Amino acid sequence: MIQAVERKKEEQNQKEWLVGYSNTADNNDKTDVVEELPDAEALSKKHRTSERLVMLGIPEIEMTPSVSLAVSALLEKLDDVNRELSRTKDSLSEIERLVDVDCLAPIPNRRAFMRRLSWTINMHERYGHPSAILYFDINEFKLINDKYGHAAGDLAIRHIAQMLSNTMRESDFLARIGGDEFAVIMYHANEDAAKKRGAKIVEKLQKTPFNFNGKPLAITAAFGSYSIRTGEDAESALASADMSMYVDKRRSKAKLAQA
Repeated sequence: MIQAVERKKEEQNQKEWLVGYSNTADNNDKTDVVEELPDAEALSKKHRTSERLVMLGIPEIEMTPSVSLAVSALLEKLDDVNRELSRTKDSLSEIERLVDVDCLAPIPNRRAFMRRLSWTINMHERYGHPSAILYFDINEFKLINDKYGHAAGDLAIRHIAQMLSNTMRESDFLARIGGDEFAVIMYHANEDAAKKRGAKIVEKLQKTPFNFNGKPLAITAAFGSYSIRTGEDAESALASADMSMYVDKRRSKAKLAQA
């Protein structure tokens, strides 16, 4: 009888021990779950703050809670300024890109062309790379506007821009100089090569009319070419190409008058 009672007490003690162990294990597990790993972003921010404090030359002994709060506020403000500056730079880059694009045709304008031409002249003077300018002027463009309206003229400009774009090499630079005038910078090309290219482009333009309200409208153009020379600036080089175009236009009109 006594043995049975002692055995029962022993079993009860084992049960209590097991329950106690189980509760302790559960509590440990809960503690492990509740314990959080260090926040990587917080550590990174703390590291950046420490680096900046070193740059500011503030000794750690002087980093009282009030000083630390003031420095943190200052650094956050600095981060805001840097972010705003980055957004402003992106906006300026986009504006710069937009002001270099022609208002009518999706190609560069005169401003972008002159900047690229100046760079091309510098490359020619520094490395001797031959380059040439092609200058195109649409014949009787005013008649298109007068007879069919400015909508037809705008469509003609876009048509010509597309035709010229399709004939360009990857290294060429095409732009609308103004009105009905277009220019191309041909890298690593002499004036003879530019003349041959210009003649082919004019022929292709003449053979490819554009449609306006279902009616095909033919376009003809005059062109000039000029080989870039050492010692000149962009304005004088473009003026020389324009003069070459004007001579070609006068020659074409003389041939038509004799026909």
